[in-house]
Amino acid sequence: MISLLKPLTRMRPTARTRGDLLVAGGAVVILAASADVAQTVQDRFAVDLAGLGALERAGATLWDLRPLGTAVFAVGAIGALAGLGEPAGRLERLHEFMRNGVAILAAAHAALALVVLGLAIWVGTVGEVGDSGELGFVYSGSDRAVTLATQLVGWIPLTGLLVLVVVVATRSEQAEEEPKPESSDASLSEELEALWQERLAHGPRRERARNLLSRIKALESAGDHEKARELADELRNL
Repeated sequence: MISLLKPLTRMRPTARTRGDLLVAGGAVVILAASADVAQTVQDRFAVDLAGLGALERAGATLWDLRPLGTAVFAVGAIGALAGLGEPAGRLERLHEFMRNGVAILAAAHAALALVVLGLAIWVGTVGEVGDSGELGFVYSGSDRAVTLATQLVGWIPLTGLLVLVVVVATRSEQAEEEPKPESSDASLSEELEALWQERLAHGPRRERARNLLSRIKALESAGDHEKARELADELRNL
């Protein structure tokens, strides 16, 4: 009895797959990178800048934020999407949740990237944040040039990649929701017509086959494709 069960165990569709590994690994990287970015932003805003306005405070804290954490997130998101495209394993029921999570977090990271880019351009152009007579920051020309150049080089392509991740994740979700296209009516008619010509037209069951073929074409014309496919199976078995 045990020997009979072993083949069935090996054939279970819930076995672990490479897709499961990519999805799980991608989820770990995504969460770790997102947590790191969130902690970095929180630590920067925790500095006492009460004398600055909201925009000035954001400029002082985020204009030189490094893109590495978000880049690591993008790598994890790509890995997760690659896993979602593999044959499903034990994590199949988490695929929809994972795809939605990737899209939402990628959109959030992309929004942060746009904010950082905007602030980098602003601070790099004006060279100071706040009132020089009270609480304020003044940046040297070399500091502004290097920071602005590195931010543009780092964040612009990363923003494009994040937008692409969002598009791929949402399109994949829509593709899964759409029903798989069935064989077209023309293909079914062509197949059965060829079957009639090659095997049934001169056989002992040609009258039965002719009647079935006529009924199938009539059902297709009437839009009853399900019944037409049932009769098509019957015709194939003649």
